[in-house]
Amino acid sequence: MRLLFPALVIASLAAVPPAAADASMNPKIAPTGKYMLDPNHTVITFCITHMDVSSYCGRFNKVSGDGVFVAARPEKSSIAVTIDTASVDTTSDKLDGMLRDQFFETAKFPTATFKTTAIKVTGETTGEITGDLTLHGVTKPVMLTTTFTGGRAHMINGRYLLGFQATASLKRADFAFPDVAWSVFVGDEVALRIDAELQADQ
Repeated sequence: MRLLFPALVIASLAAVPPAAADASMNPKIAPTGKYMLDPNHTVITFCITHMDVSSYCGRFNKVSGDGVFVAARPEKSSIAVTIDTASVDTTSDKLDGMLRDQFFETAKFPTATFKTTAIKVTGETTGEITGDLTLHGVTKPVMLTTTFTGGRAHMINGRYLLGFQATASLKRADFAFPDVAWSVFVGDEVALRIDAELQADQ
């Protein structure tokens, strides 16, 4: 018995996969191919001024998407994202209901989508992703200022991961939202932030 316990410990440690290499900030070494957006590690947040004195923020809890990453020529990459607008989430359950029913009108417009139309590389880890955003039934071009935040092999399944952070500024008036009673309390400009993780589809 004295020999059995150490043997079991050694066997269990041997079964643990070795740690993956540290994350790389060089996007050119990432495998080229199709990637799937990880909904459990992707956060889309929005902030808007309230009474001209503070910012009020919320997020969408359900998002899906996929894209193609071309390491040698990132400008040839693409991505398509779908957001479940009914998954809007703020600190107020009452406001969430009002946003779903009165503002986003999710019964008529259950999703928002973004599809790339052009990508411009601006630095070793930065770029500008332009695409068509369809929100509340209106399609407008939007430019995302984007930063590559790292890549590495997943420590469990071995698939390559890509991380990105993107920001943009939208105007409520551009998307034909209803003139709800509480509109006077918030600004027109909306700050959008996306923290995304994508996993190689292989």
